[in-house]
Amino acid sequence: MITAAVIAVVVGSTSASATGDISPMSSRVPSQSDVAYAGDTDTAHRLDLYLPQATSGPFPLVVFVHGGAWSFGDKAMPVNTSYGTLRKVLAERGYAVASVRYRFVSRDPFPAQLHDVKAAIRFLRIHANRWGLDEKRFAVAGDSAGGQLALMAGLTGGGAGGDSLEGRVGAVEASSAVRAVVAYYPVTDLVRLFTDRTSAGCPVIARGPRSAEGRLVGGDPEAESMREAALNASPLSHAGQTRTPVLLMHGTTDCVVPQSQSRRMYAALRGSGTPVEMRLAPGGHSAPVFYRDPAMQGQVLDFLDRHLQH
Repeated sequence: MITAAVIAVVVGSTSASATGDISPMSSRVPSQSDVAYAGDTDTAHRLDLYLPQATSGPFPLVVFVHGGAWSFGDKAMPVNTSYGTLRKVLAERGYAVASVRYRFVSRDPFPAQLHDVKAAIRFLRIHANRWGLDEKRFAVAGDSAGGQLALMAGLTGGGAGGDSLEGRVGAVEASSAVRAVVAYYPVTDLVRLFTDRTSAGCPVIARGPRSAEGRLVGGDPEAESMREAALNASPLSHAGQTRTPVLLMHGTTDCVVPQSQSRRMYAALRGSGTPVEMRLAPGGHSAPVFYRDPAMQGQVLDFLDRHLQH
């Protein structure tokens, strides 16, 4: 197997559209909004779908998972934010974008969030013809906590992680596998996240069961009693379960999720024979450079083009 392993520091054919309820993409308004993807009335199980304007389907699709410490945030991606800029760039390239809402840890601990993301992927695959999507060209992307979920979805998709990580939310007859993952400053190793912050000389952030990662797994991820749960929720533990290509994006001065988290993930994926690339940029957590800098945008588009357009 040929493995693409790239690390870099960045400085600053079509066919007729499928019939159905398709409307052109607006930079502000979804083509389809608040779509129920799990067949229930839970408002956490909703997604917005944005379709390209200038091209006809079937479209490759990027499923985007928002961050927010698994505790806040939303699927809405206003055009004047970094997320909106990314969505616009993807649409201009001919990609459809589905932005997914999921259950927060205030309601349910992991793996509920992963079950929701996979349910959304399966739903979109089942209904691909309805919106002119190409069910064979799906990718998943996310930032921070959403990056952790995107990695987990990509590395354990299609049942590779077992029933406990696949879940039974929504329709289960389709595959949750994707062809590529883009993870912006993702949490990859819950067991060592606090240690990584300390090693990077970062200010003290809450640790233990009250930390964001503690709420995710339902206890102190550094405690021996919670080790199995913390490892299970860490993408690092699942490196090599699939060979889904991964692009990691990280800031060199990130103190919320230090770059060592992506570096460790990069090494594990490369060691497993999984195609992986990593792009580093000056800046901290959620730095605008990741979404607004043309060079960084180009890196993402090039990666997706190579794995989804052919």
